[in-house]
Formats: sequence, C-alpha cells, structure tokens
Amino acid sequence: MLSPEEKQFVEQLKSGDNRAFTRLVTQNQDRIYSYLLRMLGNSYEASEVTQEVFTAAFRFMKHFRGDSSLVTWLLKIASNMYKNRIRYNVRRKRGREASIDDLVEQPNYIPIGGRPESPEGQAASRELEIAIHAAIAKLPADFREVLVLRDLELLPYSDIEQLTGLAEGTVKSRIHRARQYLAELLSEHLDGEKLS
Repeated sequence: MLSPEEKQFVEQLKSGDNRAFTRLVTQNQDRIYSYLLRMLGNSYEASEVTQEVFTAAFRFMKHFRGDSSLVTWLLKIASNMYKNRIRYNVRRKRGREASIDDLVEQPNYIPIGGRPESPEGQAASRELEIAIHAAIAKLPADFREVLVLRDLELLPYSDIEQLTGLAEGTVKSRIHRARQYLAELLSEHLDGEKLS
C-alpha cells in the first residue's frame, strides 16, 4: 500500500506535473539503470532502455493503480522492456554481448561489497566483483532476473512475485538454483570455498 505522501506524489504525476516527473526520474534512474545493466550486460543498451522505461512511465502513469510501490512498478516496466530488447537482439542476430568494461567503468558503478583498505585487498575485491558480475551475466535469464531482484536490488519476495508473475515457491526455487549456479561459476575465484 502507498503512504499518504506517495499517494499525493502519484496524483501529481497523474495530473502531468513535470516537476513531479523530474523527481520520479531523479530518484529512480540510477536504480533502474543498474538493474538493466545487470540484465542486459551492455551500458549503451541499459541507458537506452532506461530512457524508454521513463517514457513509458510518463505515458502510462494514468494506469498506475497503486497496488505496488512506484519503484516496483518501474522495475516491472524495466523487466518487460529488457525482455523485449533481448528478443529484438536475438531476431537481429546481435545476441547478448556482455562486456566486463561496461559493468565496471560506469561513473555511477555500485560495487557489491565494501572495499578493504590495503591495495592488495582492494585488487582482490575488485577482481571478485568483476568475476561476480561476469558470472551473473552468464546465468540463464530466468535465474538472473530473480537473483538480481533479490540479492542486488534487495526486493522482498512479494515484490518479486508481483514483478515476475511467479509463485513464491518458484521464486525461492529459482533464487536457490541461481545461487548454486553462480557458486559453480565462481568456484575458481573462491579457491575451493563454497558459497552459502
């Protein structure tokens, strides 16, 4: 449910208030871009689709019912759009080309964990971050989506169910399997340690 402040904000958006829409974009563009970058693996396409998400949000704001938060609604739009983009790329035979450089050389790049103080620790941490992002990009799309939503976007299961249309048990099962698959992909970087 929306708070009274959120309801007022939604009403401003629905009335076409440009300042409210600018606020919506400013507050959410980094999160939407980050999600799309993880899902598409290409900074140019993530940036392009992020713009499309907010264009669609502006056009369809009048249809927002308030059954979820605005962020969840925007992530649902982003989810649909990235899937459309992947289908388009497959049809155009371009495929999904993930570049590690695209992931780590962004000015607004948010690392998975905090950085240790020593240069050696920073280098090891950076190497692990790159390996994690590369491994996430290799996950099958169904697994990657729920893992990113849960472990990186930190959404509750109920929001993930709403975004994906999957039952709670299916969401939890896919997250579990995605984590196992990710652990296998990362095993060479973990020196034989298991992820739990």
